[in-house]
Amino acid sequence: MRCPECHSLNESDAGACTNCGLLLLNASPKRRSEDFASQKRRESDGTPQISCPFCEGTIQARAIRCRHCSEIVNDTYYRERATRVRARINYTSWIAYLFGLGALLVFRPVGLVSIAAGLLLSILYYATPVEPPPSRRNGKKTKFSTFLRRQLRIERVAIPIPHLRNKKLIFVGTPLIAALVGYSANFLLLQEPMNDVLKENAAYSGMDVSAHYQYWVVPGVVVYDLRHVSFRQTPIDVHTAFLEFASKVKAKRYSRLELSYRGIEKFSLDGESFQKLGREYAKKNFDFVLYKLPWLLHPESGARMPPHDASDRDALVQFHQQWYGNDAMTKTVAKRM
Repeated sequence: MRCPECHSLNESDAGACTNCGLLLLNASPKRRSEDFASQKRRESDGTPQISCPFCEGTIQARAIRCRHCSEIVNDTYYRERATRVRARINYTSWIAYLFGLGALLVFRPVGLVSIAAGLLLSILYYATPVEPPPSRRNGKKTKFSTFLRRQLRIERVAIPIPHLRNKKLIFVGTPLIAALVGYSANFLLLQEPMNDVLKENAAYSGMDVSAHYQYWVVPGVVVYDLRHVSFRQTPIDVHTAFLEFASKVKAKRYSRLELSYRGIEKFSLDGESFQKLGREYAKKNFDFVLYKLPWLLHPESGARMPPHDASDRDALVQFHQQWYGNDAMTKTVAKRM
């Protein structure tokens, strides 16, 4: 283009006149993106180029797939990536297994879910392909025996072992999490319904009952531990509180119930009878829940069954006396039946 001042001929993209220095406003400025694009092209031009073994197209030497035919040209990279993925899956599955075994002792549902997750991860581990898929062009297919042998190969865990501080956190944190899960299960599923029973009636004021799983970790066995009975309670109050608890948890199935006094097991009751006890109390079948209960119990820790010729009322009185009435603090309560 010509300069409007000195009429000198300049390049079409010149920003200023080379003769008089006048700025040429009509010239389009050079964009920075164009510089980056040209720089990238120059860098790509310096990258070694190879020929694709499938379509003979020109590709970069470090390419994984051919940009022309989409075939995998770098098998080594594919195998290394598959090994890393399988190692991480294997690592995670073992963590799920170990956590599940630990949680199984505290709260069975959490342990079963964790073990099931580990099993699914193991299936995913064996389903992850080790070798790159066969090319569509050469038509070679891997034998099933070869495929099975490659898939059953256990990959080494390619994850660095945590530092000592992290290992301490894992070894200390896992039992704490398991203990927290166990305490929550005992409190929410058993102790909370028992607390609701004691709060609903003023006649239970001063009575303390601990309801939890056996050893706090066996979910199939429930321990009903009578911790404290005050002078305000009568034996019928103690009996009714137990029946209301049975009614609260009647929808759940247990293998056994243990009746204890201050940590000492006195009687045991099978889970089916305990569930029936809660249903009959909800139906207000007081004859069954009062006078048939002593005959369903199995004595423990020196307790005795009532004689066969004893009346239902005498059996009920003897049950309460042997449950907590032998304690000097509760003899007066047991005699008020």
